[in-house]
Amino acid sequence: MTEIQTIGSTPSYIDDFLKKNMKKLIEIHDNGIKEHKEGCLGLKCSSEENKMDAFFMNETIIVNMLQKDSWEQLKNNLNGKKLFMINDLDLNSIFLVYI
Repeated sequence: MTEIQTIGSTPSYIDDFLKKNMKKLIEIHDNGIKEHKEGCLGLKCSSEENKMDAFFMNETIIVNMLQKDSWEQLKNNLNGKKLFMINDLDLNSIFLVYI
């Protein structure tokens, strides 16, 4: 089962990637919001494979990963922030990062 964790528990390689690429990641997120009205930035990463894929997740994609009510709760907690949902394939964990 996948564990959902918060930014305080992200591995250092994820934290480093976010810091170095924040401008581009926000651009991908904001362009996706303009097109789809709601959603979040998705990242799939693997330290072992040296891979970090960034993409916009619309509601349809999100509810395939989460239950609809979980997505509604996440949306209600945004309070004007951007949500990055990071799936670490090596750790089998999902990290939720609010920017």
